[in-house]
Amino acid sequence: MRILFKTIAFVLISLGSIAQKKTAVPVAADPLAGLDGFVNQQLTEWRVPGASVAIVKNGKLLYTKGYGLKDVKQNLPVTAQTLFPIASCTKSFTSALLAMLADEGKLDWNKPVKDYMADFQLHDEYATRTVTPRDLVSHRTGLPRHDWVWLYANLNRESLFERLKYLPLSKPVYAQYQYNNLMYLAAGVLIERLTGKSWEDNIRERIFRPLGMNQSLLTYPELFLSQDYALSYRDQNGTWEPMGFGSNVDAIGPAGSIKSNAPEMANWLLLHLNKGKWGDKQLIAEAQLKENHTPQTIVSPAEVTFPELGFASYGMGWNINTYRGHLRYLHNGSIEGYRSQMVFFPNDSVGVVVLTNTGSADYHFVGSVCNYVSDKLLNMSAIDWTSRLKKAQAEAKDKVEKAKQEQATKRKPDTKPSHLAEGYAGVYEHPAYGSFTLEARAEGSFSGAFHGQAFRLLHYHYDIFEGTGVFDQTKFDFRIGATGNIDRVTVSIANAGDIVFRKVTAKN
Repeated sequence: MRILFKTIAFVLISLGSIAQKKTAVPVAADPLAGLDGFVNQQLTEWRVPGASVAIVKNGKLLYTKGYGLKDVKQNLPVTAQTLFPIASCTKSFTSALLAMLADEGKLDWNKPVKDYMADFQLHDEYATRTVTPRDLVSHRTGLPRHDWVWLYANLNRESLFERLKYLPLSKPVYAQYQYNNLMYLAAGVLIERLTGKSWEDNIRERIFRPLGMNQSLLTYPELFLSQDYALSYRDQNGTWEPMGFGSNVDAIGPAGSIKSNAPEMANWLLLHLNKGKWGDKQLIAEAQLKENHTPQTIVSPAEVTFPELGFASYGMGWNINTYRGHLRYLHNGSIEGYRSQMVFFPNDSVGVVVLTNTGSADYHFVGSVCNYVSDKLLNMSAIDWTSRLKKAQAEAKDKVEKAKQEQATKRKPDTKPSHLAEGYAGVYEHPAYGSFTLEARAEGSFSGAFHGQAFRLLHYHYDIFEGTGVFDQTKFDFRIGATGNIDRVTVSIANAGDIVFRKVTAKN
């Protein structure tokens, strides 16, 4: 009998142990446990003064924090509320406004822009009458960037809009993806014409206020009144040098002028993850927002740089690809040293935004942090993106250096310009790009300023000179007119092509 009781007791104890094992819930590891250490290590690794991070998951703000310094000289730390210009991440806001107008019946995605704005004019007549609102915001109009039309120029939005007709297209409409800020400016002008309000007022009323983005701003004068914004920096031989704020980005606002902070940008990601709904209100119709999120054009060149990344396409204000098998929407931003990246995974209810105040690391820092957080929240083993991107950075620098060396071998030695220095000096003008003045300097060189940005020209060969400063390595090909005098110069501008500036006055 004693043996029987012992046996029963043993069984009961065993069953109790099994029950306890079944009901015990293991404590889940915090996926962000090492995030602070990682971000701080990345600041050092990539030499970034300051950054701000926000993470959303399952409809909520999961994490937000500032790192490093917003003001190096004053030793002021970045806070979660610190404002950063988000640059081209602004494009998703402009596309969302178009989606709202489409839902209201004020805009048809596929109707020619010319039907809405009679003064919309591109250099090519077929493109002028064909391009639609959808095309304006999906980078497929055939117009290359031509960013030097607006960068540092003393021009307002309407003036820039009027100059579109003087800019040559480099491709037929729809032929190829060509990232373009000026077409987003045109989309902003379209929004203003259809609503009778400025693009800025539309952003404030339709997006900022409903989302509680009360600290987010749209112009630099507003930013300078804030008590908490980050200065931007360039790495000048190991010393941080302020970049300044002269880009004229506010004029081209619909393409890149929003200034925001990490938690308020998190609200923007949450709106997209919730298919346009905020609280109990549908701010953007789900069907129209889906148009923004639908691939419109293949990103060119069509390369997959890492095996974890799928081929990229562009929707309207969003890049679209896959990351380790997960559908991903993202956009980067770059202006005056600031770099930003926002990412969300619609099928996983996860989003990340990273804001920084230097371009010295290009997009490697923001990419490394976003990918690290994505790996953690998607429950995947972390990839050492830092080492990969360091290698990619080194390869890119090597490629640039090799291109310089290759250019040097093409130079014809022992050649001379066809004219004396005063023959090249003078004012040169283009109807869209504006003008610059060349002044002769010692040893056959010239100095000039374009939109207030200084550059020099050094003789390359024959009547071709090479630029430094803002026109670093840019070739200036001077041409002779029927009178035998220099009457124009063709400037080979990156992401624009050959732009002809006519000589309007000789320099005395």
